[in-house]
Amino acid sequence: MAGTRSDNQPAGVSGNEPTFRDARPADIGVLLLITILASFTPIAVQAAVRSFPPILGGVLRFAIASALLGAMLASRRKLPRLRRSDFLRVILLGLVCVPINQFAFWGGVGLANPSHSAMFYSSTPVLVTLMVCLIGVEKWSIRIVLAAVLASAGVVAILIHSGLQLRGRYFRGDLLLLLAALTWSGYLVFSRPLNARYGSLATQFWVFLAGTAISIPLVGADSFSVHWAHILWISWIGLFYLSVVIAVLVFFLFNWSMMRQPPSRVSTFTNAAYPLTLIWEALIHHRLPSPWFLLGSLLLLSGMALTLSRPRAKVIVAEDFDPVSPQQPSAPPPDNRPERV
Repeated sequence: MAGTRSDNQPAGVSGNEPTFRDARPADIGVLLLITILASFTPIAVQAAVRSFPPILGGVLRFAIASALLGAMLASRRKLPRLRRSDFLRVILLGLVCVPINQFAFWGGVGLANPSHSAMFYSSTPVLVTLMVCLIGVEKWSIRIVLAAVLASAGVVAILIHSGLQLRGRYFRGDLLLLLAALTWSGYLVFSRPLNARYGSLATQFWVFLAGTAISIPLVGADSFSVHWAHILWISWIGLFYLSVVIAVLVFFLFNWSMMRQPPSRVSTFTNAAYPLTLIWEALIHHRLPSPWFLLGSLLLLSGMALTLSRPRAKVIVAEDFDPVSPQQPSAPPPDNRPERV
């Protein structure tokens, strides 16, 4: 339970960290919604990058998202002040989430394609699992590692038929997309303490605002070189989708899920967004699924099944736990039942 540390709590887990509960229909429904919405992300980036340079597009995206989040929180009077001890974490997360990740992601998609983006972001479950186990949020287990590896192997299998090229512009794009996957995974893991303390929306606002402020000096030249009157309408649609649907709605739902369920389950389950991206591309180009797609889908579903059948955590999150609100409910008595292995 948030704000409570029992004697049986694993070492390395902060007392402000909520423990996890069994997946419920509402939790699975949220993960499915995240998956469907996120599957259009590479396509939206490819549309936006036709008119916007990578860093400028990324900064505009998070500037819009920051303004929307700030207005929402101000209207609800739920924008808590940051503790001084959290300033450095917010600045570092802003640096990672906005200028570094967005330059890598937009630049990688521009040089490669959405399929390459799908392949590298398929490593997110493995990276998140390794990170959360290294810092003690989750315990190492064969189930955790196998689920993440199966899901990632499934997506890679789906993408083998695309004939990945590790040379020239594709190679540079792939390196950028690898950096994007690493920084995204780090953001998911290391923003969790802030989510527990301030809530998901407030954490997103402070991180996005910090990242946007850091990036302003980097976009001066791009903002003057862009011909704003000639920006394609499809690029505006892509920027709107990335700013409002992904950066506000999906990021919030992702953080909300990360506070209620094990991070490895969330990242592995939502990894299905990337095969969906290929489905949308297949519909556009009238291509039938290949045997690699069927094999990859089977592996991916197997990884999801493993994450959804994880043993229950020792302490269950209370029904009134609300990661959106900075105020946390009082802690229930610790659950002293023996841990299931």
